Amino acid sequence: MRKEKNMYKKGITTKNNILKASKELFYENGYNNTTVHMIKDRAEVSLSAIPYYFKEKDRILQVIYTDFLSSIYKLVQKHMKEPIDSYLLHFLASKIYYYIIHDDANNDRFYREVTFAQSNIRILYPFMDTVHHNYARDFNIQLTEGELKYYRLTDAGGRREIMMDYYNDPASYDFNELIDYITSIVPNLMGIDKEVSREYARKSTAFAKEVDYSAIKFLV
Repeated sequence: MRKEKNMYKKGITTKNNILKASKELFYENGYNNTTVHMIKDRAEVSLSAIPYYFKEKDRILQVIYTDFLSSIYKLVQKHMKEPIDSYLLHFLASKIYYYIIHDDANNDRFYREVTFAQSNIRILYPFMDTVHHNYARDFNIQLTEGELKYYRLTDAGGRREIMMDYYNDPASYDFNELIDYITSIVPNLMGIDKEVSREYARKSTAFAKEVDYSAIKFLV
C-alpha cells in the first residue's frame, strides 16, 4: 500500500513538473518554438513520460487553458457578495482572462500562435460545453444536444476567426468591444436579451478594474 501511495505521489510530481516546464517554455519561446524534447529536458523526465501523462502536446494546452479559467472563476466567485447567473459569471471571468493574456507580451504571443494553429474546440472542450449548458439552465432555454453542439462549433469558429483577424490588424479593433462580442456570441444566439449582454459587459469592465487578479498567471 505504501509503495502504491509513493508511486502515485511520484506520478503527480512528474505530471506537475511537465506542466510547469511547459508553461515556462511556452512563455519564453512561444508555442511554435517549444518542442516536446525541450519540455522533456526542462522537466527532467523521460520522453515517454509526456505522452504517458498528457498523450499529446495539445493536451498540455487543454490543462493550461482550463486551469487558468478555473482559477479566474474561483476569484470571481470569491468576490461576489450575492449569487449570480452563469452568464454574468463567465462574462466577469472572460474580461479578466483576456486582460491577463493581452497585458503580457509573452502571454499574448503564445495565445496568438495557438489561435492560428488550433481550433479552441479541442482546447476548451468540455469546459465551454458546461458553460453553455449552464446558460440554458439559468435562462430556462430548451435546447437539444444537437443544438448545443452547433453552438459549441459556432462559438469556437467565430471566436477563432475574430481573434485571427484582430491579430492581423489590432489597430482596427477596440479590445473591450472585441471581448464583449465574443463572450456574447452564444448567449445572443440562444435568445438571451442583448440588453443583458450589454449590461454584463459594463459590469465586467467595472469588476476587472476593481478586483486584484495579479496572483493569477496564464503561463508564469
